[in-house]
Amino acid sequence: MQQGKFLKRNRWQIAAILVAAVVVSAIALFPLLASPISADTGVREFTVRQGWGGGRIASELQNAGLIRWAPVMILITNLTGTGDSLKAGTYALSPSMSTREIVRILAAGEALSTDIVVTIPEGMNVWEIDDLLAKQRLIVPGSFARTYDTNEGTLFPDTYRFDALLAERAGEYANARVIGAVLRDAFDTKARAYTKLQIIIASMLEKEAKTADDMALVAGIMAEREKRGMALQIDATVAYGWCLARWSRSSGSRILDSQGESELPMSSSRNCDVTQAPIATEIKVDGPYNTYTRTGLPKGPISNPGLKALDAAAHPKASPYLYYLSTRDGSQLIYSKTLSEHLKNRAKYLGF
Repeated sequence: MQQGKFLKRNRWQIAAILVAAVVVSAIALFPLLASPISADTGVREFTVRQGWGGGRIASELQNAGLIRWAPVMILITNLTGTGDSLKAGTYALSPSMSTREIVRILAAGEALSTDIVVTIPEGMNVWEIDDLLAKQRLIVPGSFARTYDTNEGTLFPDTYRFDALLAERAGEYANARVIGAVLRDAFDTKARAYTKLQIIIASMLEKEAKTADDMALVAGIMAEREKRGMALQIDATVAYGWCLARWSRSSGSRILDSQGESELPMSSSRNCDVTQAPIATEIKVDGPYNTYTRTGLPKGPISNPGLKALDAAAHPKASPYLYYLSTRDGSQLIYSKTLSEHLKNRAKYLGF
């Protein structure tokens, strides 16, 4: 009876003592509950999904064996004001990290990079870039070429990092526009000073030479031949014109030849492969890219040149040469001053 009266009379004091005891215990245990689970420094990948709240993240971390107790993490995020700042992404975490350190990493968004890295080599044309992007599962096959066919020559070749979200939207036609805008911006930033004619010349140099010295020499030969009214006679321009005629006339899964008379099967991506051009017959078919039947430069660029080719086009090297050929393995260019010398070199190095 006396005990009951005592408890009733002092219930608030007792409650306060119990609360104080809980608080003191929590404070005493907090360092332990927030400490690393183990000394294991092995890294584990942990993914925070888009839309997860702080409670869900804490629970998943506990289930993954990365923190001791989810409520402690929730308390830390409340005390630090980071509850709504934990960012989605895939993180490299370890059981040797404290809960406070894990909260800091997630709040700072120090996720592993999920970017897709794409290297576009110098000298690729728009169809080749399209094929490359499609293989990386970044675009609908054919969408890039159809969007940027008129931008040939100004799609800057470089190494790019694209957000992995693009891959998740690979079925959307808009991806091509997003990626193309990046390439165009890069050209405007790095190569804006070059003229349209220099871009056309550089696009041919990418197909004709490899080294900076050879590019400058070939640019000088092109300039001298043009000055003398001689045809440039570059196979790569003919191949490009052959492809452009077929691609622009494409219908369904088939395309017409340059005469519009026969049909040829296209690739699954509906892009044209310039290496398949029948040069021996096509050099006789006149067109704006045929540098055998016409003098001067082709109508437009045939590839997307890098800075090395652009610089060579802007600074051609004068020489006594008017002709050149590439050895069969493509390792060397052989230069000639006269046609007779060129024909001898052709027989020597190419066998015809």
